Amino acid sequence: MKKVVLTLLVGAFTCAIARAGDFATEMLDATFKLFHADSTGTCVLVRRDAADQSLYLVTAAHVLERTKGDTAIVVLRERRADGSYQRRDHTIAIRRDGKPLWVRHETEDIAVIRLVDPTPVAVNALPLAAIADEAGLTAAKLHICSSIFVLTYPQRFEANDAGFAVARQGIIASHPFLPVRQHHTYYADFTTFAGDSGGPAFVAGTNGHPLIVGIVLAQMRHDERVTMEYEERTIHHPLGLGTVLHAQFVRDTIDQAAKKDDARSK
Repeated sequence: MKKVVLTLLVGAFTCAIARAGDFATEMLDATFKLFHADSTGTCVLVRRDAADQSLYLVTAAHVLERTKGDTAIVVLRERRADGSYQRRDHTIAIRRDGKPLWVRHETEDIAVIRLVDPTPVAVNALPLAAIADEAGLTAAKLHICSSIFVLTYPQRFEANDAGFAVARQGIIASHPFLPVRQHHTYYADFTTFAGDSGGPAFVAGTNGHPLIVGIVLAQMRHDERVTMEYEERTIHHPLGLGTVLHAQFVRDTIDQAAKKDDARSK
């Protein structure tokens, strides 16, 4: 079997207080398409606390690493007076002088960029409390066969011309689910595609707001080598499983990004 990262190789911000709505709508409002000519993935915007006015863009590290050049585009949405939405592509810096502006977790495929410049339109971001640590996962009573939801951009596909992500549902497909420090990733049963990388896996939290329980990283497939007299080929058989990184590592990387930029400013 082979794990295949879900960035689409062909080719990410700002925030306001999330408007009232159900947990899925709140999660949708904080999820965006992140793309470039070489790479496309999904990202989530997070805000730490009132004292920190920055936004933190969270995605799979390989999405940024495979994006060439110094910039990428985040597909923002602007809400009109009539309730409809207008797509607003926003260019952000991901490198300076060829050096990455993101912080990558030391062992996991997760990266965070701290965004300090204002965005052209108001956007919603989730509070850090919406990212599950082990205590949050325990309280949510998640285990094998528990239902979870994902929001992504499979094969660059958008739900509409405003640029919203596509929602899907799956179940936790591997056991044991905890403890996090021993089981960094888990499998989820849903059909995965290129472009899903960086998308949030989430449930309804005990407070009625979204609880991010992981970030989609890759798909699992079985590669079959076929040898004939005059031809050899490899057939990829998708297993309908996605690899999801536990959200605790997202929290750790956001903290790392905040501390790194704070140290620079002193």
